[in-house]
Amino acid sequence: MGNRETGGYEAVFFMEDSQVSRQMLFAEFEALLSGLGVLPDYADEEAKVVYAVISRTGVICSLVFFKLYFDEDGRADAGWNVPVERLAEVSGPGPDLGGGPIKLACRGQCSINWHQNELWDPDMTPGSNDFSLLRKVVDKNRLRLVFEKVVEEVPTLPVAPQVSSEVPVLGSRHDLVIDSGKRIKLARLLKEQRLRIRTLESNKESSSDSADREHRIEIHAYKNTLQEQRQTIEKLKLLNEKFKERVSSRDDQFVGLQDKILDQTLLVTGLEEKLKNASESDRGTLEKQKLEAQVVLLTEQLERKDIDLAYRDEREEQLRGELEELSESIGNGSEGSSMFDKLKALEVVYVAYHSGVGHITMSAVEIGDYAENPMGFVAKKCFVTETVYLSWLAHFENPVCTHVSSKGQTCLQPVEKVSTPSEFEQGMSDLCEKHLNDD
Repeated sequence: MGNRETGGYEAVFFMEDSQVSRQMLFAEFEALLSGLGVLPDYADEEAKVVYAVISRTGVICSLVFFKLYFDEDGRADAGWNVPVERLAEVSGPGPDLGGGPIKLACRGQCSINWHQNELWDPDMTPGSNDFSLLRKVVDKNRLRLVFEKVVEEVPTLPVAPQVSSEVPVLGSRHDLVIDSGKRIKLARLLKEQRLRIRTLESNKESSSDSADREHRIEIHAYKNTLQEQRQTIEKLKLLNEKFKERVSSRDDQFVGLQDKILDQTLLVTGLEEKLKNASESDRGTLEKQKLEAQVVLLTEQLERKDIDLAYRDEREEQLRGELEELSESIGNGSEGSSMFDKLKALEVVYVAYHSGVGHITMSAVEIGDYAENPMGFVAKKCFVTETVYLSWLAHFENPVCTHVSSKGQTCLQPVEKVSTPSEFEQGMSDLCEKHLNDD
């Protein structure tokens, strides 16, 4: 596409890692902006792009270094509105790329101030100079632009007039032309150096702003993480205190029930003694009192068992909830270990109740083993295997004979309850006297 002002060509170059990754005519670029094409390679990225005006003789006349965002589908930002053609016309001078100083628009040199943040600065360091790179790309002409051949004219030097040897000569006209050329070259060199200084300062300022912004974001993230961890610790401490209160209340209930059971047991024993020596007339009354006492005793034992089971289920559910919350809050790995260390330093403890071992107090480190396998953890505390503990638990909750006849019927006669897992012997402790002797 031709440029209105110069009659040259307009092209667009995509820069990446000090290389031109893609190039196209400006007409193709406008189609891209209109949504008629996508660039998947730039999906969800901000591309560094250069708008160039190239003369009919293949010399770069103007360059505009701008940024363009592409969405997740690789479509150009529909709201992009940088007037690159206008910037190319009104911008200040840049380096000489073969046809005199070009017109240059970049972040460090922008004639329209409100577009400055939408531009970027070229790299001018030796070995990775973006201007040299663009000049080489234009020379290769992969866009197939039609360039006119330049006919170089050999300049003729004016003939110095004959000067009398008596008249002092300050310098020839040729010397003045050479000095003028040197001054022009020196002026251009100074302008290029000033431009390089401006771009370096702009890059430094941009990098500093970006680093400050990233630093602020990191600090904010750390503060949020720290606040969340503090809230988690406070919540766990509060839950721990509440649980201690509930444990204390449960202990009081257990002690009260234990006392009642003991009283009822003594009452039943006393009635049995009286029955041995009672007369026929008193036997009926004593039998009735004994039955009533046994019913009360069994009722209280059942109530204690129900409280025990409810308490165990409730505690296991609470522990699962706490562990899930910990996992969501601090995740796994070193961060999780750090949190457990903090909980350990704060002397936060976990308490669980299980039959056969009572209340187990666990540290912040032990809670991980407990959550992974509660029954195995409790079995170790009872100094038995998990299989033995589960068999004992079934016996403890329902102390009956487990003998199975050849017809598949279970005996289910009451047997003496073994209160300690380590004293339980499967195949002996869970059999009644009849089947124990049969075996």
